[in-house]
Amino acid sequence: MGQKIHSLLMLLMPLAAGAQTPVAPLTWWMATVDSATQQIVLRWQPSADSSAMGYHICSGTPCLDYDTVYGWSESTHICLDHSPLERHTYRLHVFDSAMNVSALTPSFGNVLLTADVPECATTVHVEWTPYTGLPQGQPRYRLELMLEPLHEGFTEYYTTQDSSQLSYTFEMPEAVTRARMRVVAEGAEGIRSLSNVIEVERRTVDSASVVEIEGLEYDSVRTEIRLALQTDPAFDYTLYRSIDGTPWREVATFSGSTTRYTDSDINPYDSLHCYQLGVKDACGMNERYSTTRCLVVPDPPAPVAWLPNAIVAGDDRNGVFRPVVRGLLGDLYELEIYNRAGMLVYRTEEPAAGWTPTAESRGGVYTYRLRCRFNTGTVKTYTGTVLLIK
Repeated sequence: MGQKIHSLLMLLMPLAAGAQTPVAPLTWWMATVDSATQQIVLRWQPSADSSAMGYHICSGTPCLDYDTVYGWSESTHICLDHSPLERHTYRLHVFDSAMNVSALTPSFGNVLLTADVPECATTVHVEWTPYTGLPQGQPRYRLELMLEPLHEGFTEYYTTQDSSQLSYTFEMPEAVTRARMRVVAEGAEGIRSLSNVIEVERRTVDSASVVEIEGLEYDSVRTEIRLALQTDPAFDYTLYRSIDGTPWREVATFSGSTTRYTDSDINPYDSLHCYQLGVKDACGMNERYSTTRCLVVPDPPAPVAWLPNAIVAGDDRNGVFRPVVRGLLGDLYELEIYNRAGMLVYRTEEPAAGWTPTAESRGGVYTYRLRCRFNTGTVKTYTGTVLLIK
């Protein structure tokens, strides 16, 4: 498609006055970057001069020999050995069969786009070099983005009001993990020059190695659900819960050194309890979730209380006064024991605890008082006597 011109001096040799008719210069030209191949492409309006044989391309400052395109109707040249990640400048002129040349075009070149995303930030700052040499004057610039996974193609994101703005800063949406972008320089007659395409990702540091709920266990006595967790000690985790299909809500936040968690905020009349464990990376972004684990809370037992009327001191099976209560809600339980003189000898708020008489306890009748709340929400008080046999 072209060959190197070995003597730029011959090409630029001025014509003898009146010896030849000058070759008509080009009317428009541009440098762009092909978005698919990421190669710099030069385009121009083919010469209207009937004597034109082809085009010389020179590059750099000063203008150095680069390549030759033969054929007056040709209008494209791919710069295979020029990287779009570098700024290049070009000039063109037309030559005829006698190697007479037209005036050189002004310098023009590719738009070079760069971007920076600081670590743990969603702010993207982009800058681009100005497009120079447009025949129709200074262009406006349009920033186009392809956001993954939101967009399948480039869409217009921001357009400058004039040619002096050569940078822009924007926030990457939270749902986006990667953004591809380019800048379009557009002249007055629709001449469009594309920059190189660059890609940025959310720059994060470490992520948790594990996030998992190993198991769930329901305690009907305490009305609570215990969770066994697999976590990474270097990260903080958030526990989410959904009850009977309701939206997920945050239950607790704790460090990764926690391998067990007890959810005591349980209404036994709710049935399906589902849990998810979430963990964000070290930048506090890109939350990952564990497998969803669910447990069906069985229907609560009917409220009932049984209190012994006698205990035998020192007996392994019958030596403790411990009420048997089913259907406790768990937030209220008070058991008190009084001697015959009306003095308090024992008190507990633990449903699993009970009164074991000491060696100093005298045999005879004692009075008890039990106050508790059942899973129906009802608060009941039980009073009576128990005989201590010694």
